[in-house]
Amino acid sequence: MNYEELLESKSAAKAVGARMPLGMFSKKLIGEKYQNIISITPSLNDSIKFAEGLKAESEKNLQLRHKNQLHFEVEQDKKGNAVLLRLEQGNYLTLKQLLNEQPSIVANKSFVDGLIGQLFDVAEYLHGEGIFHVCFAPENILIRKGDNTPLLLNHGSFYLGMSDSTALYQDMESFVAPEVSKGGTVDARCDIYSLGRLMEWLFSLSEMPYEYKRVMKKAVNDEPDKRYNAIADMRKALKVKREFYKSGLTLAAAVVIALLLVGLYFELMPESTNVEFVKPAPRQATDDLLEDGFDPAELGVVSGDTMIMTPEERQSKADYDAKAEQIFRKRFTAEADRVLSKIYNNEYMSSSEKKFLSEMSSVNEELLKLQVELGEEAGLTTSRSQLIATQIVEDLTNQKKKKLQYYGVQK
Repeated sequence: MNYEELLESKSAAKAVGARMPLGMFSKKLIGEKYQNIISITPSLNDSIKFAEGLKAESEKNLQLRHKNQLHFEVEQDKKGNAVLLRLEQGNYLTLKQLLNEQPSIVANKSFVDGLIGQLFDVAEYLHGEGIFHVCFAPENILIRKGDNTPLLLNHGSFYLGMSDSTALYQDMESFVAPEVSKGGTVDARCDIYSLGRLMEWLFSLSEMPYEYKRVMKKAVNDEPDKRYNAIADMRKALKVKREFYKSGLTLAAAVVIALLLVGLYFELMPESTNVEFVKPAPRQATDDLLEDGFDPAELGVVSGDTMIMTPEERQSKADYDAKAEQIFRKRFTAEADRVLSKIYNNEYMSSSEKKFLSEMSSVNEELLKLQVELGEEAGLTTSRSQLIATQIVEDLTNQKKKKLQYYGVQK
C-alpha cells in the first residue's frame, strides 16, 4: 500500500457518509482501492425525469473542463437503474464536514475569499455552458483535502423536470431560490441566491465582514429582478464594497484625527457668552465641467493599450488626468465644506463636546461616500481620490478652526 492509499484507507475508516442530493457520499473498497462513490437514493429511480436528467448530465459531465468540476461514471443494476456514481480519484469531504471538523477555518479570510472566488469562477463557467448548479448548500459542495479546493458534482438544472424538488434537496431547500421551488424560471439569479445563502451560512457563528454582508443582502432577495443579474455583477460588487471599506478606514482615520483636535480645542477654550457664527460657503452652482457635458474625447484621449503611446498621446493623457483631478477637487471641496458645516453651526458649536463628537460618525460616512462617488465619476482611482479627499478635508478643517479661534466658541 502506497502513501496515498494509506491516507484513503484512514479517511474511509473515519467516514460515515454524507447526504448529498442524489444520495450518500462515502468511500467504498472496490477491488484493492478505496473509491469515492455516491450511493443513489433508490426512490429517485421511480422518476423517469430523474433517469433522463442523470443520463443527460453524465453525457455532458465528460465534456466539462474546469478545475472545480468533478467527473463521474454511472453504475447500473441489471434492471438498468442507476445505483451509484463513481467519482474521480481524490481525498474529498463535504464543506459541511470540513466545518464540523475545523469550525475556526471560517476566521481565515484567505479560506473564505478563496472558496467564494472559486465558486464564482466555476458558476460563471457553468452558466456559459447553459448549466445552473441551483443548490450551493454546504452538503452539496465537496472540498479536496490538502488545498481546500471546492468541487461541484451534480447540477440541479438537469433535474428540473422532477415534480418534487424536495426529493433531491430535502433539508437543503433553504439554499434553493424560491422561484425554483415553485417551478419558475431557472437562470443565473437562482445560483446568485444560493451563493448568498451560502455566505450567510458560513458566517452564522461569526461576524460577517462588511463587503459580504452588503452583497449577501441583495443576493438573497426573494424577487429575482432585485438580485444581481450575473455572477460578474456579484463579483464586481464584492470587490467595490471591499475597496470602499479599506479606503474608508484610511479616510475616516484622517477625519477623526482632525475632528478630535477640534474637540480638544473646545475643551481648552474659555467660555464666551457673545458668539458669532460664520455661515457655510454656498454650494457652487451646477457649472462644473462634468455637468456641462465634459467629454474626455475632446482632449484626444482614446481607449486601448496605453503602454505604447506617442509623446502627443502621453501629453493628452496627462492633460486628461489633470482635468479629472481638477473636476474632482472642485466638486469634493464644495461638498466637503457643506458636510463639515453640519457640525460648525449654532446647534453644535454652542452645545457640549459630547454632542459635537457624536455627529462625527455620520459626517465621516458621508465624506467617504462622496469621495468614492465623485472619484468614480471623475475617472480617478480609489487611492488617488482618497489622497486628494484627505488633503481637502484637512485643509477645510484647519480653515474652520482659524475662524473659530477668531470668533470664539461657547461650550
